[in-house]
Parts: sequence; C-alpha cells; structure tokens
Amino acid sequence: MNTTASRPTSRQIRSATRDASLAIGLLTALSLCTGANAASKTYTLDADFDLGILSGVNHTAPNNNQLQLNTTGTTFPVMWIANAGEDTVSKFDTNANVELARYRTWFGPAGQAGHINHLGDAYSGPAPSRTAVDINGNAYVLNRWFANRKPVLLKLLSEGFIDRNGNGIMDTSTGAVPLPMADTNGNGQIDDNEITDERIAWAVQVGDQNGLGRALCIGTDGNLWVGMFNTQRYYKYSSADGSVLAGPVQTTPTAGQPSSGSWQPYGCLIDKNGVLWSASLGGPLGKISNTASNTGPYTVASFPGGMYGIALGNDKVYTGSNNRVFDPATNTSAAIGGLGVSSAGIVVDGSGNIIAGTNTVQKVSPAGVTLWTAPLQAGGAYSVGIQVDANNDIFQIGYGSNRVHKYRGSDGAPLGTFPVGSVPYTYSDAAGFAARNSTTPTGTWTVTHDGGAAGAAWDRINWTDSVPAGGAVIVQYRSADLAANLPALPYQTASKNVPFTASGRFIQVLTRLNANTSNDSPLLYDLTISAKISACDVDSDGDVDTIDLALIRAGIGQTPTAGDTRDGNGDGRIDARDVRACTFKCTRSNCAAN
Repeated sequence: MNTTASRPTSRQIRSATRDASLAIGLLTALSLCTGANAASKTYTLDADFDLGILSGVNHTAPNNNQLQLNTTGTTFPVMWIANAGEDTVSKFDTNANVELARYRTWFGPAGQAGHINHLGDAYSGPAPSRTAVDINGNAYVLNRWFANRKPVLLKLLSEGFIDRNGNGIMDTSTGAVPLPMADTNGNGQIDDNEITDERIAWAVQVGDQNGLGRALCIGTDGNLWVGMFNTQRYYKYSSADGSVLAGPVQTTPTAGQPSSGSWQPYGCLIDKNGVLWSASLGGPLGKISNTASNTGPYTVASFPGGMYGIALGNDKVYTGSNNRVFDPATNTSAAIGGLGVSSAGIVVDGSGNIIAGTNTVQKVSPAGVTLWTAPLQAGGAYSVGIQVDANNDIFQIGYGSNRVHKYRGSDGAPLGTFPVGSVPYTYSDAAGFAARNSTTPTGTWTVTHDGGAAGAAWDRINWTDSVPAGGAVIVQYRSADLAANLPALPYQTASKNVPFTASGRFIQVLTRLNANTSNDSPLLYDLTISAKISACDVDSDGDVDTIDLALIRAGIGQTPTAGDTRDGNGDGRIDARDVRACTFKCTRSNCAAN
C-alpha cells in the first residue's frame, strides 16, 4: 500500500487540528472548573492504538502514531468451508485450528422433512461448494443443486444474530454438530421461519431452474455475483437481503470485444476496478465489466483459458489446472514461472506469491522463483481447494480426507491436518483474502472502551484523518453494559463529530481504512470517543455527589458556557439554586463522594 504520498499536507492538517483541539479543550476545562471527561477517551499514540485489535493496519516506524494499511495482505482468522457431501458449511478457526461451528445449508439431519441423503457424495443433491466472505467477515455459501432445481444462496453472519424466536438468546451451532432444520411446510425450499440457526441471516433461491450454481464472488459494492454453469449466465444479488439486483447476464462476448466464445461459469472473483473474472472448467477465461452497476451495461469478453480455480494478485489473474497468469493490461497469457505441480484451486498470498497443489503444494514468487515445495503431509489426501489464512499460512481443503491440511507459509513445513465435514469442496474465496486485498483493499482497527459505569451515555466520535481520492475511513460503534454482549449487536455508522444516542458501560468502535484503486492508503491520526455531558455531573465520573456540589458552589456568580454541567437548572446562571437542583439529583446515598 502507498502510505506516504500525501503525508506532508496531512501532517500539516494533523498539527493544525490537534492545536485547535487542545486549545478548545483547555478553554472548556477552565470554563467548567473540572478535569477531562473521565468517560471519554482519545487514541493517538502507538500505545493507544495498541489497546485495540489491528487487522491489516499498522503504526510501524517511520509512520508512528498513526494507522495505515499494511503492505502485506492479511484476512480474518476464520475460513468457511463448504462440505459438499453433507450440505453444511464449517466455520474454522485458522489460529486455533479447530472447527468453531457447523451450519446446515439444507434440511437435515436424516429423518428431518426435506433431507436429501447423499452423504459422502459431492455431486448430488444441494452439494454446497462455493463460499465467499465479505470485508465485514460475513460468509455466503452456494448450494449448487444437482437436480432440476434452482441453486440456493445463504448468508451467515460473522457477528450478531436474527432473534427469530424472540427469546433474546443467540441460538446457534457450536462445534461440529449443526442445529437441525426441517421443511415444515413441504414446499421444497428454505423459508425464513424454518431457519433454526440464528447466525443464518437468509436463504434464497437464485438463478435458473437446473442452472447448477458454480460461481460466487463479491463485488466492490459488497454485493454478490452468482454464475449458472448449465445456462451460462450470471446474476447479481443483494448481500443485505438476497434480492436480485441484475441479470441474467449471458456469457456471450459483447460485439467488438475480445472473444474466445461463451463460457460456463466455474468460479469467479472481482478486482478493484469492478471487473469480474470467471473460470470455466476447460473453456475461456471470462470477463464482465461494470459490476458495481445494477443496471449495466455490462461489457462481456473472453480469452483463451481452460482453467479450474482462479485467483487475483499483482494486478494479474491466475488460473489453476493450466497454471497460467493473464495480464489484463495487455490481454496476454503465459505459464506461471516456477510452478510445476498439478493444481485445481490456486491462491495468491499477502506478498503476491502464488500457491497451488492438489497433492504436493508449491509456492512461487511473481518473478517465477520457486520458494518451496511441500509433499502431501501424513493424514492428507487429494485436495481441490487451497487457501491463505490471516498469517499467510496455507490450507489445502482435503476433498479426499474430510480434513484441512495446514502448511507454514514461510517454508511449507507441515502444521497438521484437522477435521471438518464430509467432502470439503471449497476453492473459492473462503477466508475473504481476495475480497480484502484485491476487490476492496482494506484493514480495520477495533477498540473497546470502558466508560466506567453502567448505562454510560455516549455522545459522538471524532477523528483526524487523511483520505486519498477514492479511499475511505469508516467508523462504526456499538455499546452494551457487558462487554461479552457486544459481538451479538450490530454496528452503527458514525459521522465525524456528529452527535448520536447510545448507552452502555462499554463502547466498541471499529474503524475501517479502505485504499483507492491505486492502492493509496488512508491515514488515521487520532480518534476520540466522547461521553455525553450530564447536568450536575461536573467531574464527569458518571455520578452526582458532594464533589460535584462543591464544584458548583465554587462557580457561583460565574456565567456558564454552553453545556456547562454546573448550571443544574438550565437558567443560564450559576447560583445557589443550581446547588439545590443538583442536590435532588444526587445518585449516591446521602450524596456521599465516590
């Protein structure tokens, strides 16, 4: 990421803003005769930023005391693995190497109405395969459907839940046993009231009858493109609710565009320019432009291909099975230098290196240098998919072993094999690596601040940043009296220094930095979480006691400023009536000092 292009101007902006903020803060402190608001917090130094979780961002020297995007890509420490032989998807922790949860993508287990019994068979029934992960960590999984049916697309929430039964508790799977789901009305489709796992946001039929859904990817606008293998069409769907936004878009090239014929979608990814690149199982490399639009026109082209998996990186398109690299700048293709293993899926890591292998795994540099070669480790088996995790380690998706096989990214050392569901068959963007590094280069900083008292009222969030044209800094928040309850709550988006209403002892703030298409990174210099100023709570410690009354008495005869907490009755004066008004507002027994 480019992090220095606009720094001189940004430094000047930061200096001026901080000087102004300090001056205003000093005047406010003097006028209120009190210290800083105890419930508020400013983050601006390295040590402040380290109080939160940095994902894809850093404050590395010489760019200290500010946040910018990493130059080496990363993603979430979670993979979403579709188990085609049992109609489930596994949520797998790539740090702890354990399956966190398993979710049904169709009715089951055996004995439940609507269940399709094809255990161990990846080519009948719903047979989920493709998964995609958005920049917020939500996952989408596509049931391909080897039958005369429409494919089914589901959304799984990374945080929060849909409280369908109204009990206030998140009913969801933990571990390898998914919650059951039955076709209670016998209509052969998943209805909202049939979803029992409250992490599943929605499930919708997509595409064409007997279309065979074999491509799923996320666009620059966060919405989904789904490809139909049999009918050679793409459709666009809303990631919010699964509604159709556009399509069908036929894979026949537009007149005047490069053409190697139409193709059957077999996997896709969308680059930072909104161009969809499609694999085709032996046919051409497909291209659809203008995917951010819901109305088109969509320009379609195709190029010689013959591939299986697909990956993006280094402003290039890489394809598995034929082990080739395509350069969109010149519309030319070449063999991937140094890559000499059989492949199906293919990935690019955070440094731009290319990794592939159905048995033996190999990593090569963009320049064609073989970096390491690792034989299939004990407990492994033939693998279709391959993934990069948050630490740039490598996972083979063990189609033949019902396990995932992990290798150290730096040297290919075997790190173990770990169980998932039946016939894991995922070679799409199962960890969100492409979405976070190629489609929308992004990173986040998440911090939780303790306001010190239950029911703490929050007023606004302000921050100082420098944002290149086409980039973005997005700040979101959520609050609760118990920190453990935060992950179940949705985030709300904050506007810079604009008041909002929120309460709870703990407030969690997620700040996202998005690069522009030139990979210029935004810079975040500081962020301040401000509590609401409550009348009579002069020392801003979350209560009203004798200390506050003493501060009001000391100010008798002074003229209050706007929002002055000493003006307890709001009449524009500080006098004995304010002391009396605030005495009745004491929050502690006998108004004792805390």
